[in-house]
Amino acid sequence: MVVDIFSGRPNPSWEIQDPDEVHELLELVARNRAAVAEVASGFTGLGFRGVQVELTDDLDTAGLPPRFELAGGGGRDPYAGAEIAERLVRTMPTTGAGSSGSRDADDTGNSGETAGYPEEFLESVCEEIRRTARRGAGGATTVEPHDEDGGRGPVEAEGQIASLGDGAALACAYDVTPFNPAFWNAPDTQPHNNCYNFAVNRRTNTFAQPGRAHGYTIPGTVRCNEVSTGALRDGLRVWGNCQPPGTLRYVVALVTGTFPGGFRDYHWYRLHPGGIWAHKPGSTPARNTDNSGRVITDPYTCDRRPYSEWCGLFQSHNSVVIN
Repeated sequence: MVVDIFSGRPNPSWEIQDPDEVHELLELVARNRAAVAEVASGFTGLGFRGVQVELTDDLDTAGLPPRFELAGGGGRDPYAGAEIAERLVRTMPTTGAGSSGSRDADDTGNSGETAGYPEEFLESVCEEIRRTARRGAGGATTVEPHDEDGGRGPVEAEGQIASLGDGAALACAYDVTPFNPAFWNAPDTQPHNNCYNFAVNRRTNTFAQPGRAHGYTIPGTVRCNEVSTGALRDGLRVWGNCQPPGTLRYVVALVTGTFPGGFRDYHWYRLHPGGIWAHKPGSTPARNTDNSGRVITDPYTCDRRPYSEWCGLFQSHNSVVIN
């Protein structure tokens, strides 16, 4: 089981081992086929995108596909999808209230053994499932006011972004390439590459993590300076510390955020021609629109909930090495 929610870090995942429980859940899904959807067929923005189920053997599969999604907005019966997804999520191992889970990830972005997830995180996922069901059925959904950084964002952020289109005020030379989602959304590429892969334009199929190629691991606190430390080790530079002449000197933007239960994550954007920015939320398709469906012309002011912390602009280079 995978809760598809993060963009940079691997998603929370776990296995249901009890054969009787597995059989009961598969029968429940089989009786509610309208709840089943293809992976990434619903919402593919930042934040909760559904619960993914992967069958790991061919025994007693009830005729279901080997991999499918529930409660992501793609099923024909959103309420049935929500009911089953919430039942699945409640099999997630927990650490108890106020605790922070731990996890190890392999080189594909999938998690290994986990000590469990905070109960607050589980409850927040269940609330997201219910909210998605109400929205999918045409019901009301609550949208909280969107105040980036609590009004405490860096005063230079908007000036930096505005200067990208002003040759006279430009801090560094940079390159842009056309937005090419077909490359990133191919079946053998999309699930294995995240926002960091997209930002530096390197397909590694390893769900790349800043600094991992150079022996650095981002701490679980996932603060701006901790993510940027990894990126700088990979060869990126803070905007204004210009990259040497070469190619692929992309301008990229980093943000971070906190999910209920204390889990934290990061996200990257890349600048394209015409002042348009694009991104790839986790293992979902690359896109140039924000969570409100608007084309992104400014990653600082766009709808990027829950990534509310602005970390600044950086510059990639063709010599950058990631893994």
